[in-house]
Amino acid sequence: MSNEHGEMNSSRRTIEPLPHQMIRGGKENQEEQGHISIPISILLADDNVINRQVVLMQLKKLGMTEVDAVSNGEEASEAFLSKKYSMILMDNMMPVMDGLEATRHIRAIELDKMWNPIPIIAMTGNVMDGEKEKCFEAGMNDFMGKPFTLEALKNMIQKWQSPSVYGEIAKR
Repeated sequence: MSNEHGEMNSSRRTIEPLPHQMIRGGKENQEEQGHISIPISILLADDNVINRQVVLMQLKKLGMTEVDAVSNGEEASEAFLSKKYSMILMDNMMPVMDGLEATRHIRAIELDKMWNPIPIIAMTGNVMDGEKEKCFEAGMNDFMGKPFTLEALKNMIQKWQSPSVYGEIAKR
C-alpha cells in the first residue's frame, strides 16, 4: 500500500512476474505462493516522452519488464498486429492517430480476425465530463486520469488481468 505521498509501505507484498502459463491460472494457487498474476506483455502508447518514462518506471517497479512503448496510435495499431499483448495502456491525445481512433482500429481488427478483445485502458489528462464516455464508445475497457499513482496502476492491471475479466470480454 502507498501513503498519501506515493511511498510504498514495507508491509506490501512484492509482485513478481510469472511465466505465461500462470497468467490465467487459479488465483488461490498463486496467492498461496505469494504471487499476484500479472500480464507479461504490455503495449504503452503515449506521445509524451516524460509520461512514457514515468509509466515505464512504474511498470518496472511492479515487476513488469516486457513493455513496448510507442508514441502514437498508428504505431500502437502496428505493434498490436505484430505481437500478442496482455494489455494496452493508451493515451487519448496523440499525433498521427489519437488513442480513440487507434482503439476503434484495433477493435475492428479483432472483430475481423475473430480474436478475443484485448483490455485497452485509457490514460488521459483530460478528465472533463464526457471524456470517459468517449473512451468507452471507442471500445476502451477502462479509464485512468493522469497523473496516477503506482497503486492505482497496480490495481488497474490486477483488475484487467484476472481470468473472470477475460471471460467477460470474450462474451461481448
